[in-house]
Amino acid sequence: MDKLEKLYEQLKKLRAEGVKMKDIATSADIPSSVLSSIYSSVLPDYTAMLAEGIAPDNALDDALKKVTNVSRRRLEGCVDDLYAYVCGLSSSIARPRDGEGTLLGDIGAAAGRYLCESRVYAGLYTGYSFSFHSGCMKAEPYMITSAAEDDSAQHVYCRTIDGKSIEGIGLFSPFQAGYMLFNERRNMQFALKTVCLRLPVMSFPHYIKGICLSHDYNCNPVARRIILVREGDEIPFEDFSGLEARLIDNGKLDGDLKAYYDYTCKKGDVVRSMIFTSPGKGVEDLLREKEILDRT
Repeated sequence: MDKLEKLYEQLKKLRAEGVKMKDIATSADIPSSVLSSIYSSVLPDYTAMLAEGIAPDNALDDALKKVTNVSRRRLEGCVDDLYAYVCGLSSSIARPRDGEGTLLGDIGAAAGRYLCESRVYAGLYTGYSFSFHSGCMKAEPYMITSAAEDDSAQHVYCRTIDGKSIEGIGLFSPFQAGYMLFNERRNMQFALKTVCLRLPVMSFPHYIKGICLSHDYNCNPVARRIILVREGDEIPFEDFSGLEARLIDNGKLDGDLKAYYDYTCKKGDVVRSMIFTSPGKGVEDLLREKEILDRT
């Protein structure tokens, strides 16, 4: 098996694990259109012709004739670095042990398998939940996008109170369970934000409810109720980036906002943890921590 065949096998393996070609292209510093042509046209045609007994040089020339953005010189100039990169990327993904599946593999498989289910949840939403920093309800824009043809997972976005746009992946199963996964602090340490949703048994629902698990600014875990209220169809990302999250004063709650507040911001709707110095390092200190949190 020559280098191009090996490259094709590694790329197919990464695609099966849920890695997108455009992400590989960005990290490998190759135009995504070039890598797409290599993966979807040049390499499959090349390997098919090799299997028919055609000489490698002739097979490569014929495979390259079908694309306009990849030359032989360009391909031969990048194949070694690209192959080394995808091999390293493949080895960095958790591998099964004793024949068992892996978490990342399961996530990638589920994300692709449920793409057809997720289209009914695509749209623009406002997420209402409690902000314990301000003691009031916050409203953050969320967007669930429609899957493009080459997507291996649903893209989801959130505009946070501090003015950032964070991107994540969404999994919306046919079994009324949905998940949105974000990295809240992309430019700092990794901080996973997970929104676990109870999906209603209807298309394009008015709202979706769930639990949001994230961290505060001191990296203490926080769980809170959240309700995503549909505002309309999805919009271009440039327009979404112009939306702002906001804090809603408790004295200005009426109508639906009061109902959202009563559902997400009352006692028991937020579970917190904290950094707590434990002199005795005993289980009694856990109860002391909880008592302190219950009073705040």
